[in-house]
Amino acid sequence: MPRVKDKWDRRIERARELAGTCPFSAQILRFYAKVTEFQKGCYLRFASACGSESGRVARLPGTLDAVDLELLITLFGAFLTLIGEAAPAALAEFAGSLRAQGSGAWLVLLRESWSAGRQIDDGATPPPSGSGEVERDPFAEFCGRTFLQPYAEFLSDRAGLPEPPVRPPACPYCGSRPLTGVLRQEGDGARRSLVCSLCRREWDYLRIACPACDERDEKKLFVYTTERFPHVRVETCDTCRAYLKTVDLTRDGRAVPEVDDLASIPLSLWAAENGYRKISRNFVGL
Repeated sequence: MPRVKDKWDRRIERARELAGTCPFSAQILRFYAKVTEFQKGCYLRFASACGSESGRVARLPGTLDAVDLELLITLFGAFLTLIGEAAPAALAEFAGSLRAQGSGAWLVLLRESWSAGRQIDDGATPPPSGSGEVERDPFAEFCGRTFLQPYAEFLSDRAGLPEPPVRPPACPYCGSRPLTGVLRQEGDGARRSLVCSLCRREWDYLRIACPACDERDEKKLFVYTTERFPHVRVETCDTCRAYLKTVDLTRDGRAVPEVDDLASIPLSLWAAENGYRKISRNFVGL
């Protein structure tokens, strides 16, 4: 599966590259690379166990069934061991405690994490992180979503869905919020797409619109950039006070959206200091 391996390897290699040039994000990027190596192995394990054709679903299921859980639980203990060894102290302690609780507690966490933050029924975008929804323990959220992400991505890749007829603000496959935006060259301009925070599906979206509240008035939508990260745009909405970071591949074709989002942590801190909430939190909760 060369293409599958390539996309995971690009994430890992980009994180290691940026760890050498972004000292303020280096520790996070190295941790991300270790976790992504594990996720890659899980993805390939899912592909081997499930095959490429059987059980395709047109939309990510709203719940995990017994077959899903049986496959996932065989890998979750090893994931918690990795987090216990590689994560910062507080997260490592949480992972160790969760591992000691055993499979019963793991199943509860995985079931809750699978549907958290998703709009399963109609695909509409949920509100930005922290805007009125029930706050979950950040360590539990990290362990659940990070572990489940490659399984959601595997199911999304296997579904092989065509582009949706409309350009929705939420993921057309799983209903999750977008993690980042992407700009790619198209004709004399650039085309904007969104990348899902869970299954990593990418889909076209409006160039000028807020994915959180659908605001389209240019006077309320602003773009901020810095010389340090000229290819990363902070796109804000003054109607709902949400923001999304968009990676401009026309300015840096080597960028990997989810990794460059992590590397540009100073932009996230700037946005938070100015009263904006990220539509969907990244790997480290920013």
